[in-house]
Amino acid sequence: MNPKKVIFTLLAITCLSFVCVIFINNGASFNKYAPKLLRFEGDGYGIHKPIWGDKMFTKEEALYIHRHYYWNRYLGNHFKDQTVAEVFIDHLINAGEGEKKRNVKAFEKIIGAEENGILSLADVALANSFEKPEDIVNPYVDYRLRYYRTRKDAKKNRGWFKRAKSFYIEPEPEVEPEENVMEDYIVLPKAK
Repeated sequence: MNPKKVIFTLLAITCLSFVCVIFINNGASFNKYAPKLLRFEGDGYGIHKPIWGDKMFTKEEALYIHRHYYWNRYLGNHFKDQTVAEVFIDHLINAGEGEKKRNVKAFEKIIGAEENGILSLADVALANSFEKPEDIVNPYVDYRLRYYRTRKDAKKNRGWFKRAKSFYIEPEPEVEPEENVMEDYIVLPKAK
C-alpha cells in the first residue's frame, strides 16, 4: 500500500473526527437533558396515559417517546445552547403545545420570530443568534409560570412551578469599573 495514501487517510480521519467532536458536543443534546427530565417526571416517566394508552412504559420506551415526539420534533439538537432547548421542549413535554399552539408561539415571540406555532430551522437559527441564553430562557420561564397559574389544578400541582423555576439562569452581575480598586485592598506598612 502506498505510504502517502495511508498518511493522507489517517490525517483525513483525524480531521473528520475532530470536526465531529466540535460540532456534536457543542450543541444541545437529549442525552444531557434526559436525567433532568426523568427526575421531574418520576413514576410513569411522564407518559400521559390518555394520549399514549393505558400501559406501563419502561424507562427506555418513555425516553424514546420523549426523544422522538418532542426533542426531535422540536429540533432540539439544532439549538446551540442546552438550556434554551431544554426550557422550551420541557414545557411542551409537560404542558403540550397548548390551545392554538400558544406555548410554541410564546417561544417564537420571545425570540422575535413569526408567531405561527410551527418551530422552524429559521426560528432555531434566530434563537441561536442570541448572545446570552438567559435572554430567552428567563422570559420563557416567566411565561411558563404565568401559563401554569391559568391552569385549574395549579394549586395542587406546585411541582409545575418548581420545575419551571429550575431553568432560570442567573444573569452575570454588571460590574462597573472603579478607579484605584487595588488601593482599597492594599495594606501599607505603618510609618515609624
